[in-house]
Amino acid sequence: MQGHLYRRGQKGTWYLRYDEKSVDGKRQMCNVRIGVMSKGEAEKKKRAILCEADKGVRQERESSTVSEYLTSWLDTRQRQLATTTFVRYRHMVSRDVNPVIGAVQLKTLDTCHIEQVYSTAYSRGLSGQSCLHIHRLLHNAFRDAVRKKKLLTNVVDLVESPRPEERQLVPVSRERVKLLIEAAQGSRLAAPIAVAAVTGLRRGELLALRWRSIDFTKGSLFVDSALEHTREHGVRFKAPKSKSSQRPIPLAPEGIEVLLAHKAEQDRAKDDAGDYYVDNDLVFPNPDGSPWPPDTFSVQFGKLAALVGLKGFRFHDVRHAFASLALADGTSIKEVQALMGHSSPTVTLSVYARAMEGLGRKAVNGLSRSLLGRQKAGAPLPTVTKTGKMTGRRYQA
Repeated sequence: MQGHLYRRGQKGTWYLRYDEKSVDGKRQMCNVRIGVMSKGEAEKKKRAILCEADKGVRQERESSTVSEYLTSWLDTRQRQLATTTFVRYRHMVSRDVNPVIGAVQLKTLDTCHIEQVYSTAYSRGLSGQSCLHIHRLLHNAFRDAVRKKKLLTNVVDLVESPRPEERQLVPVSRERVKLLIEAAQGSRLAAPIAVAAVTGLRRGELLALRWRSIDFTKGSLFVDSALEHTREHGVRFKAPKSKSSQRPIPLAPEGIEVLLAHKAEQDRAKDDAGDYYVDNDLVFPNPDGSPWPPDTFSVQFGKLAALVGLKGFRFHDVRHAFASLALADGTSIKEVQALMGHSSPTVTLSVYARAMEGLGRKAVNGLSRSLLGRQKAGAPLPTVTKTGKMTGRRYQA
């Protein structure tokens, strides 16, 4: 049996994490507090504990605190979470949960503790959406605690989840998008903005796009990776946001023209740079061929948007504009869902319901004209007299 030693706290207390068989024969994770000592002494205790565990001797250990459990839970979930999600979870635990209920014994956790976390977060000025993220984190963590028999019930299920404020997307007109595209001409942002405007790619998907993923003959590109930037790992490639995010996207002739012109310019710059250029096959890299950091890209985009009077306009708003304008042009929800890489049409509907209001009126007007419209131009509309008779050409009762 193998185990993992780790230290926590200001005093550097040693803990041992390992798997052992529970009474029902299943495996469960165990955390044992070894104490404050040298690493060599901790290693000796580790070997003794694991030796006893191999013989079926269960360790008597103190009940873990919420802080200890969440730290352990994050460690076990790290490989299953996207790096950005893991970093966000860890930040929420250290900022929003541990200062409030971190010292509470896990076995005594109650609904009042969860409600205290939410009320403290609200008092600090966090939005309903941020509190909902905390709620989902705690629900997932304590659901696993119930599954591992560390808790009898998931107390988060007994607490009403925070309600995020309803956020309606501000419609982006074609004129604004065209203004942005025109303002970017002659800069590094010109091609990326133009391609994003006609494909709806996310920022990370756009910056991870490689030339081998573009089929100029068929007129399409395929999204198979994304670029992320974290403090812990720096800039690196990862799988797209979800399985549905791996998708083909058609390219119109105008989009292909933009990409071909961009490729020709990139090839010239590559020749000029010579050995200084690191070819990663990226469509939108840094001048030396290295990945363009997403945060740097957003800062540069924000400056450009502010110059043309679009202060506060985010690059993600270009993606929103793509979906809204596609819907306004009569593209079906199912098609927009596939193009955007959403997991279901419900997600698309929930985000872009407002953009569809005009489509509903257009459909009603068209149906009304076809069913209730006049037979010939200039024909009088039927009217009802006081005696109940309907008058008008061919309508005389």
